Amino acid sequence: MVKIRKSYTSAKKLEILEYAENNGNRAASRLYGAGETSIREWRKEKSVLQVMNPKKRSRRYRQEFWPKLETEVKKFINEKRAENRQVSTKMIRMEAKKIAKTKLKITDFKGSDQWCNRFMKRHRLSVRATTSVGQKLPIDWEEKIASFKLFVNNYVKSGIVSQQIGNMDEIPVSFDMVGSHTVDNTGAQDIKISTTGHEKSNLTVILCVTADGGKCAPLVIFKRKTMPKEEFPKGVVVKVNEKGWINQFIMNEWLDEVWRTRKNALFTSNTKSILIWDSASAHITENVKSVVQRYSRLEVIPGGLTKKLQPLDLTVNKSFKSKLKDKWEKWMSEGMHSFTKNGTQRRAKYSEICKWIKECWDEITIDCIKNGFRKAGIYDYSTEDSSSRDPMDESTDEESENEVLSTDEVLLDELSHVIESSESEYDEDFEGF
Repeated sequence: MVKIRKSYTSAKKLEILEYAENNGNRAASRLYGAGETSIREWRKEKSVLQVMNPKKRSRRYRQEFWPKLETEVKKFINEKRAENRQVSTKMIRMEAKKIAKTKLKITDFKGSDQWCNRFMKRHRLSVRATTSVGQKLPIDWEEKIASFKLFVNNYVKSGIVSQQIGNMDEIPVSFDMVGSHTVDNTGAQDIKISTTGHEKSNLTVILCVTADGGKCAPLVIFKRKTMPKEEFPKGVVVKVNEKGWINQFIMNEWLDEVWRTRKNALFTSNTKSILIWDSASAHITENVKSVVQRYSRLEVIPGGLTKKLQPLDLTVNKSFKSKLKDKWEKWMSEGMHSFTKNGTQRRAKYSEICKWIKECWDEITIDCIKNGFRKAGIYDYSTEDSSSRDPMDESTDEESENEVLSTDEVLLDELSHVIESSESEYDEDFEGF
């Protein structure tokens, strides 16, 4: 009778080892059909199996000749990455040569590309695309986060409902949303991706969400002097300036045309709603602060902590940009294109991009938005019940999340602002840290 050889993944081997350690090698052999000799060998290599890819079945790379050297190099990589410093394969090879020569006195180490590749496989290292590029957290970041959350939560407990807690942020978007990776034949030398040549031409999208999962109309800023003569989709506010980025004038227009026309804004005073944003220069000018405080309580996220405290940064922005990139890729492969006399493909029209923005914004789910506020620790949904709902909110689930007030309602809002301006305001003015 011919015995059929079996192979096991490293994950399966670890499962067998766990059983063998509790019940013995022989019992594990009977239950899983693996040989006792193999189980004994696996037990000796358990530490290796634990760092292997769970789906890998065997070690098909050469064992290290200089284990102490590789330990030192791995330590060097871990220290650099702990500081969020960039590490390249060239840097690994140079550091390895330095350690071998000065510290370990190894004379026959060359630090070749082949050694670097095998080293990275042995230690489960790979070249990765960066997910974010940003500044280091402040030294006292934990204290600042705690103070900010406490300050916001105190106002929430005073009776501000979730639909009146807003977060606004700007997103830079390129006309050509090209990814940094693509699938191609192994060994290919020239990896190209077709574009329209506008990878560095940018626009700005201003997004705003509320803690109940609501969405304000997106505002788009194009880098030009005059308004494009195109028909834009409803539900998107379009602005232009020479830099294509937000300034205090567009900031005031956003407050006027987007924030104060959000759903149920008519029925709130400036002490019954909160607007949270980062400390960008256009957000914290005296003019902007005086305007926003007519409509809402202003809370500025401490510098360097947006990735910890900004709901949009935590969940929404990445999803939105990913959806937008999918739209661009689909347009590149299937859309209607026009070309210049030289045969160069023209970029997408302004109206086309605004259409993508509107569609992607509509696809962002309520749960995605709520998760952002939950992760930021700004709103506790576990305490939310029917009594915490805004009494003026009698809308049904079928109504649009992006409802905009009519002209008559805006006029009523102006009237209510005149009445409320005589009311006393909070004594302290928190502007962040």
